[in-house]
Parts: sequence; C-alpha cells; structure tokens
Amino acid sequence: MLKQLIYSLIILCSFACSSDDTGSGDDLGNVSGDQDSLQDIEIQPIEGTELSQDIAAYRTVVNIIRETGLAQNFVILPGEVNDVVAYIENNERILAYNPEFMDKVKGDTTWRGISVLAREIGHHLGNHKLEDGEPSVPEELDADKYAGFVLQKMGATIDEAISALEMVVKEDTAKYGLSKNSRIAALVKGYKNAQSLDTDTTMVAAILPDDKDSASNKNLPNRVRPDYIYKVFLAVDTTFYYIDDQNFVFVEEGGK
Repeated sequence: MLKQLIYSLIILCSFACSSDDTGSGDDLGNVSGDQDSLQDIEIQPIEGTELSQDIAAYRTVVNIIRETGLAQNFVILPGEVNDVVAYIENNERILAYNPEFMDKVKGDTTWRGISVLAREIGHHLGNHKLEDGEPSVPEELDADKYAGFVLQKMGATIDEAISALEMVVKEDTAKYGLSKNSRIAALVKGYKNAQSLDTDTTMVAAILPDDKDSASNKNLPNRVRPDYIYKVFLAVDTTFYYIDDQNFVFVEEGGK
C-alpha cells in the first residue's frame, strides 16, 4: 500500500508541476484548467504503466469533480479492476481504475464510461461507508443521483444519461438487487438538480448602504456590528447571505 501511495504522489506531483506557479493550486478550477501544459512533461514508465496514462486518468477525474465544486477526498491509483472501483482500505479512500478503461472514456460517445466513473467518484464524495467493499442500496442510489448530476453538467441529454445507465444496469443490477426504475429515478433526480442550478440559481447581489446608523443596528455596540457590503439571494436555496468588508459571509437565520 505504501508503494501505491508513493506512486500516486508521483502522479500528483507531475500534475502539479505543470500548473501555474502563482500559488493558485488550491483552486480546483485552476488545478485542472492548465491542461495543455501537461503535454510538455517528460513521461517515464513506472512498473509497466505509462505515467502519461495516469496523468490523463487523474485529469479526467478532476474534470468530473470540478463539475460539482466538491473537494477531492480520495487517492487515485491504477489497479487490476474491470473498469473503476471505489473502496476504503486502512481508512484511506481509494479510486482504483483500469488504464484501458480510462483510455476508452476519452473517446466514449455513449457516456457509459463517464457514467460509471462518476458513480464511483460519487461513492467517495458522498462519504459512503462501502462496508465489506460494497455500497448499500441507499449508497448506490445516491451514486446514481450523482452520476445524473455530472452527466447533465458535462453536456449529456437526459436520454443519453438514461441510456448510459441502462448499459450499467444490465451489468450490475442483479449484483446490488436494485430495480431498473429506482436507479433511473435517482439518476433523473440528480440530472434535474443540475438543470435547476443552471436555470434557477439566480444570484442577486445588492450593495447595501452604510448600516452603522440604520434603525435595526442602533442598539448594537460597535464591536459586534458588522459592516455588510453585499446582500446576496440565491434562488436555489432561498436564503439571504450578507458579506462584510472583510469578505466574511453571514447567513440570515430566524431573522438574525
């Protein structure tokens, strides 16, 4: 396992070295955005697996994660698996992939590969327990929901997303004991959630007047009275947020 982790670090370091040196590596979008410079890395094979293949695999995974804005919480390693498998070993979350499968994902026009990959990534990002190496029924449905979300964000139509799932259903529905309809329903829910973010996430940001002398703040001592600069409304969760002059974000709860 230690050797695998070292190998993974080599991949990550090679990937990081190709990104912008301005210190913006903590931004997931920036990390995955500088992809063209990866072509200039001198690649050396390690233990029979081309490092270039693994960098490409890592890039594909990062692109999927980026669609949801979540932080990666797992290690990516090549392994002797059919496609890709999410599992937990020694409290470490691992995504094992077949290099040949990852190569096929790049040219896949059926969305099956992305669907399978997104589902396994969803197990980790959803913090699923994966007891005995297998997801529970709720965890598998949650992963289908995540896959639907990712497929919509990456440009698949709803019919393409369902078709991709149906390919997978033929392969593993008996394994998990799930009905086809329940899995499609979960995927469609995730797909529609992504659609709602595209169409309904209206962000209204208003510049607020100086509120030090406003009626609602007259009784507050200066040391606890924040200077709110923006009032932001997100339609997706119908919540008001306030941003002060230090870029701290406050949420309105119970009118406070």
